Amino acid sequence: MIGVEEEIGRTVTPYVLPPDSPNLRMLSATVNEDQRKRYLAPYVSGRTISAIGISEPGAGADPAAMTTRAVRQGDEWIINGRKIWVSRAAEADFTILMAVTDRVEGSRGGISAFLVDKGTPGFNVVRRIPMIGGAFTYEIALEDCRVPHANLLGKQGQGFAPMQLRLSTRRVQMASWCIGLSQRSLEMMLEYAPQRRTFGAPLSERQAIQWWIADAATKIHACRLMTYDAAWKIDQGRDVRSEISMIKVFGTEMAWEIIDHAMQTFGAMGMTKELPLQLMAGMVRNMRIYDGPTEVHRWVVARNLLRR
Repeated sequence: MIGVEEEIGRTVTPYVLPPDSPNLRMLSATVNEDQRKRYLAPYVSGRTISAIGISEPGAGADPAAMTTRAVRQGDEWIINGRKIWVSRAAEADFTILMAVTDRVEGSRGGISAFLVDKGTPGFNVVRRIPMIGGAFTYEIALEDCRVPHANLLGKQGQGFAPMQLRLSTRRVQMASWCIGLSQRSLEMMLEYAPQRRTFGAPLSERQAIQWWIADAATKIHACRLMTYDAAWKIDQGRDVRSEISMIKVFGTEMAWEIIDHAMQTFGAMGMTKELPLQLMAGMVRNMRIYDGPTEVHRWVVARNLLRR
C-alpha cells in the first residue's frame, strides 16, 4: 500500500485506488458472513464506493465526544445526530456511521458502527463543503434514520477499536502521500535551481537553496524509512499507535515545509496556478488537520511514552 500511495502522492490528479484501504481494513475486521456478501465482496471488487461518518460539529479530533445517538427498537436502530467533514458522502453506496449506543460507557464500550445504505430515509446530505486544495467534504443530518439490526457492523458497543484501525490505515496512507508530494517538490527544485540565475549566479549556488535541498532529501529519506517501519510492524500485528502518530506528524509537517521552500525557490511563479505547488500545499494543509491534527498526535506520542 505504501509503495502505491507514495506514487499516487506525486500527482495532484484526484484518484483513489479502489477499494479505499482504510474502510476496507475496518470492514475486513468486523463484517459477519451476511455483511461479507452484501458489503465487503462488492467493495473489494471495486463495484461500490464507501464513506465513513465520524466527526461531528464540536467533536472532531476527539471521537469520544460524539453525540450522534442510536437507539434500538425491535429489529431496527433509530439514529439521530449530525456528521461533518465526510468525504464522498453524496457518491457513496453505503456509509459506515459511528454512533453512541451507550452514553455511560462512551468510547470504552458505548460506540457502535452501522452500515447505512445510500437513499435510506433520514440520511440527509445537507451541504457540500469546499475545502482548500481542491477537495470537498459533506455534512450529514440524521433524522430518525432507521437502520436494520442486520447492519450493525461488528459487536454493539465495540466500534471504537475498529474505527481506530481505519484511522491508523489512513494515517499511514497520508504519510505515504506526503513522501510522494515532498519528492516531487524536491525534484522540481533540483530541475529549476540550476536554470534560474539571480545576481549573476544560478540559484543552485546559493547556500539557502542548497540547504533546503539537503534538508528535504534527508527528511524524505527519514520519513520513508519511518513509514515502512510502521507498515512492517502492522504486518507483524504489533502495537504501532505511537509510530503512526509520529509519521502523521513528521510526514505532514515535512511536506508542508518542503513544498513551501519549493514555492519560495520558484519565486513569483511559485505563487501561480500554472504550477501544481499551490494545490500540493492545499492538500498538505488539509492533512495537517484531518485524521487528527499535529498537536493531538504529539500529545498521543508523549502520553504513550510517559505511561511506559
